[in-house]
Amino acid sequence: MNRSVIIGAGTVVAALALGAVGWQLSQQTAKKPNVLIVLWDTVRADRLTPYGYDKPTTPHLNAWAEKHAVVFEQAISPAMWTVPSHASMFTGMMPTTHGAGYDWRWLDSNNVTAAEHFGANGWDTYAFSANPNLSTGRVNLLQGFETVDLSWGRSWKGRVAKNTRKKLLKKDKSTEISPAYRGGASSTFSYNAAPFTDDGLFGFIDARGEDAPPWFAYLNYMEAHKPRVPSVQARRKVADDETIRLGLKTDLTMKSQLEYSFGQKEYTEAELDAINAVYDATLVDLDNATKDIFEGLESRGILDDTIVVFTSDHGENLGEHHLFGHRHGVYQQLVHVPLIISYPRKLQPGRVSKPVANVDIYSTLCELAGIDRPDTKMSRGVLTAPIASLAQNVFTESISVDRLGWQKIQNWFEVDENPLEQKFKAVVQGRWKLITATDDAGNPLPDDTVLYDLDADPEELTNVAASQPDKVAELTALLDEWKASVPAYDPSARPEGEGPKIDSEAMRKQLEMLGYLAEEDEPAEDEGTEEGDTDAPELE
Repeated sequence: MNRSVIIGAGTVVAALALGAVGWQLSQQTAKKPNVLIVLWDTVRADRLTPYGYDKPTTPHLNAWAEKHAVVFEQAISPAMWTVPSHASMFTGMMPTTHGAGYDWRWLDSNNVTAAEHFGANGWDTYAFSANPNLSTGRVNLLQGFETVDLSWGRSWKGRVAKNTRKKLLKKDKSTEISPAYRGGASSTFSYNAAPFTDDGLFGFIDARGEDAPPWFAYLNYMEAHKPRVPSVQARRKVADDETIRLGLKTDLTMKSQLEYSFGQKEYTEAELDAINAVYDATLVDLDNATKDIFEGLESRGILDDTIVVFTSDHGENLGEHHLFGHRHGVYQQLVHVPLIISYPRKLQPGRVSKPVANVDIYSTLCELAGIDRPDTKMSRGVLTAPIASLAQNVFTESISVDRLGWQKIQNWFEVDENPLEQKFKAVVQGRWKLITATDDAGNPLPDDTVLYDLDADPEELTNVAASQPDKVAELTALLDEWKASVPAYDPSARPEGEGPKIDSEAMRKQLEMLGYLAEEDEPAEDEGTEEGDTDAPELE
């Protein structure tokens, strides 16, 4: 595997290698293309077949990419959790600029989102999401999508719940929705919607008629996010039965995950392997479902006329650095995400080893679709620009701290220090990666500067700052210059009456299970995931 490189946006421009990969100027067309963003939530690039993983997690994705697409080997998300990363992808702005994060879980409506911009230029817009953090009334991330299907909505919740219960195994006690979970299994079953996402998309497409305008669609899949319940068939693709059984009885509920991350418990090496196998199995299920999307586009004769972007919003710690989840830090496990783009009318299949950022997706889609970018503070980076335009220094950041998560931790166990109360910015230059940390108020922390040699230490285990003072000084100056150049979010400019809210008891339960809410959050009326029989089968 090639190591990943963290990059930011702003003035960053990425490039395709000229030659085997690049523009096909002879195939320009006046027809406006469709646009499809396929996002697997919480997916690390290094676990996918196109990125060299040694287990057969995503053979269908790999076959599609080899035939149709450009694989960006070093794509980096500008944030390590859903709200800021989606806000960056949909606005083309870094978190510092759009302001969405733990402190302000809302994307202000005065931003021009990609869906909104394409809609204003003649595209019909559609979204299907299984992520409660994209609830239409809660965070405003889906601003601009005219038609929205949510997996917990009335049209889908019964089918999604039935699909989830079908995958559960009687002896599984590893998650909050597992039948044998000692805390009492939850009835929130709205995440495993992958098998129905194609029904939503093609139902939208087919109902419009042959003379309809082009469409802009976004699909969010949550199978890889906890709580993970892959199918038995998927588990057996990546693990033997002994490992599968250990994965079923190894507790990775939110409490257990936090206990490990805060040094309150340990897992054996075999348990860590089993937990990782469960994660890998969710990718098999996702791969099978996404295959239906690609086949559906091809069977309708519209694949060549569709820009397809496959990516993720962030990755996941799976025991590395003694961490689980995606609450803390800017390690590669959290920010190195897949990015694969297909548009046969203009792009040849190939691979790009240069670092790029998925915050540049918006700008690139405008370029490929032949429309002007909005006059905003968005990145002007284009993933298909000449290679000479590639920036030498690249950036990423986290802009706020998880106070709600800290409240939950304090309710469960005592710890002396709160590592969640840190914010990070990082710069990479060649082999060197500098990370700086501050407290919630922006004050530098003791030992706040860490320097990694990514060539010698791709796992980021050894801080070499003390032996490289000149490099630390150089990269610190570059990071300071970048911070000064990025437009800052202005809370006083928020449109009146806007802000985050929890719109239902069911939504509160879903978000709490995902680890985003404390128990004290105020419930409201039921929005509706469906309770039902959890009489699951045994592992045969």
